[in-house]
Amino acid sequence: MGSDVCVECTNCDAGESYLLGVGMNYFDTYELLPRLPYYPNGRVRQSYSPRYVAYIQYGARKKVMDILDYHHVHSQDVAHRLYACPKCNTLHGRFYVRLEYDDCAVYELNFRCGKCRTPLVEASEDAIESYACKKCGKQSLVRGAGMPLWD
Repeated sequence: MGSDVCVECTNCDAGESYLLGVGMNYFDTYELLPRLPYYPNGRVRQSYSPRYVAYIQYGARKKVMDILDYHHVHSQDVAHRLYACPKCNTLHGRFYVRLEYDDCAVYELNFRCGKCRTPLVEASEDAIESYACKKCGKQSLVRGAGMPLWD
């Protein structure tokens, strides 16, 4: 089960919700990627599932699909995570993917702030109050009422 963190600004009433973790639909990385009916090598795929297209952007999605199709993946970690921009001091929700494949090769998604392009760092949901509101810029965020678990 995944969890949901809702954040509200006491200054401007802006709010945002962040999914964290993984739900039951995430049993296989292939379920997170858009599916074509054929593998690039011509083999027929077993299923067609475009459900989570929005979570992995095109360039990264293509790289992940290539690794899954052409390499021996022996470890994978996928989850919604909470990140922060150290320069803007704002929170961001991102979909994290890490694949270990072949002999010690690793592919991991890294993220940048959409405003200043600074690399994002993983944030703790316990420190929400220390971050600034994206709308007004004030450090006035509080945890709101959210959905405790999701699938």
